[in-house]
Amino acid sequence: MISPQPFSLRIFVADGDPDGLRLVERSNWIGKALVFPRKLYPEVRSRSEFQQTGVV
Repeated sequence: MISPQPFSLRIFVADGDPDGLRLVERSNWIGKALVFPRKLYPEVRSRSEFQQTGVV
């Protein structure tokens, strides 16, 4: 069995509210994850990150 490799996450709280939009990046990974409440979807959808590939 292969042991998991350690990695770090960088979480950016975009609007200063920890319950709002958060942008997550993993070390050695080119993608980004956006975490946000469903009610913010219309606002978040217009961000430039949604125009890039690799957004989860």
